[in-house]
Amino acid sequence: MDQLLHLYKTRKAYIVVGIIFTLVIALLVLGNQKDLLSFMLATIIIFYSYFYSKYTTLVKNLKDKRKEISIYRNLMNEKSYCMHLDENFNITYINSKIKDFLNIDSDEKIGTSIFRLLTLEEQPFISKVIQKDGTYFADVLYKKGKENITLEVEIKKAPPRSAQNYYVLITGFEEELKTPTQVREEVLRDSLTNLPTRLKLFADIEEIKEQSLFNRITLMYISIDNFDELSEFFGMDAGNIILKRTAEWLEDDKPYKDAKLYKIDFNHFAMMIPMALKKEHLEKYLHRIIVNLAKEQFTFFESSFNIEITVGVAIGSDELVKNAYFALKEAEKSKKSYRIYDRKGDHDKKFLHNIQINKMVKEAIEDGRIEPFFQAIYNTHTNKVEKYESLMRIKKEDNTYARPAEFLDIAKKSKMYTELSREMIKKCFEQLHNVQHPITINISMEDMLDHRVSSLIVRNLERHQFGKFITFEILEDEDIGGEIKVKNFIKKVKSYGCKIAIDDFGSGFSNFAQLRELKVDYIKIDGSLIKNIDKNKESEIMTKSIISMAKDLNIETVAEFVSSKAIYDKVKALGVDYVQGYFIDKADPVLLKNG
Repeated sequence: MDQLLHLYKTRKAYIVVGIIFTLVIALLVLGNQKDLLSFMLATIIIFYSYFYSKYTTLVKNLKDKRKEISIYRNLMNEKSYCMHLDENFNITYINSKIKDFLNIDSDEKIGTSIFRLLTLEEQPFISKVIQKDGTYFADVLYKKGKENITLEVEIKKAPPRSAQNYYVLITGFEEELKTPTQVREEVLRDSLTNLPTRLKLFADIEEIKEQSLFNRITLMYISIDNFDELSEFFGMDAGNIILKRTAEWLEDDKPYKDAKLYKIDFNHFAMMIPMALKKEHLEKYLHRIIVNLAKEQFTFFESSFNIEITVGVAIGSDELVKNAYFALKEAEKSKKSYRIYDRKGDHDKKFLHNIQINKMVKEAIEDGRIEPFFQAIYNTHTNKVEKYESLMRIKKEDNTYARPAEFLDIAKKSKMYTELSREMIKKCFEQLHNVQHPITINISMEDMLDHRVSSLIVRNLERHQFGKFITFEILEDEDIGGEIKVKNFIKKVKSYGCKIAIDDFGSGFSNFAQLRELKVDYIKIDGSLIKNIDKNKESEIMTKSIISMAKDLNIETVAEFVSSKAIYDKVKALGVDYVQGYFIDKADPVLLKNG
């Protein structure tokens, strides 16, 4: 600043002196008046240009210094986490924000070295970095109570004429500094759609109950049906756009002015109306939004798609969220666009039943009450029982047995299916220790893909050499041939002498090319074709086609659900190789009971 003022005051004197000096030199050297004037003019321009350049540079430096001082002053206020240091890096000032956050007594720290408060590199190194780069940065681990937190530390040289030599800024922990109000706001509002969340819905319902004498509420639980497929096809960015657009669309078309929209979870919304809508009004609204939204064309990177929704509705005051969710699941299960919860329905009974079955399965696994039953498989050519199919049963505490239809689907949903499979396979191998006779074991694609189940099978085959007695029955599935792990599993077990059967063939995909690729030994014809084959011509034609194709591929066939002599005679006449069913034998716990 002083340099600038001095230059400004003396610039004219310097220019005048320069001109006189130039004139004297010119008179001595140059005699021509014209040359003298030209020389003087050039000299004046050079001197003036030099001083003007010097002047503008100093002005710019002054502005930069003022800006730096302004920034520094802003950092010094109570909005920043700041402290001051002297030339020896001793603390001269700690503002209240650092004091509160680090939970330190600022008076005790004044005069102490910053290196006693924070773990930093040595002072000469920091000074060298600041001199070179202007700022020293470091990530510092600070122990606050029982927690270790990471602080971002920035040390700068203080501006000239300030009372200290350095100032320190601490950042990087903003998330930990949010007020309870900020945290509550974030929990109660979805960041993507800016809608209130599930917790806010619960709070609003309770508030309406407390404030209203007639607190009947209409709650809609809304699911985007094809959200998974759209997100998988277009990517999660498209998924986020779908959620935003759906939220905007629903916000723009509410059945009642006080209706409130919420974002519940992954692909679910809820709409709460603080009154009980009449059924006619409600159904009219549901039909309108479902149809209109399905017609709406949404675009993502010039690709168009439609959004379909399913809605579950509950009206009342008690257990609204649960009832609306039940209604949604009922709608999805029945392939309906919406369902209004009926208090007369058996939702709670189903819920209780699922819990009881889940408990029964868990306890049966823990107590070792998973048992194989065996049903004879009869050779129509030799007229002998040649092997048995193992069928899973759970022995109940009253010594009766539960069939898979009672518990298998629930076990899959509760993630206990794998343990059921493992227990069943173990019990089958135990039976082969006692009676070495051909049996079939049912496994799913899920079993073959699960390392715990597949490795259990391979270990037992290696250890006991029972492969020649085992046929693995695999449920027909479109994805079987496409899974490399399935192919590898089949190849592995066949190397131990096991055989492979495709179960329920004819019920679904029925890919004959896949049978050859997987080197299948048996086809078990789907029971829905067999059980009415003596009365249904179409079943007879389809069964005949399957048998004919199987013979061409050198694959033997098995007919299940043979429950009468008429059915037995029909399938035998069609050329089936093996039969099983109640006409031949009922399943029971004894293997080789006739042997």
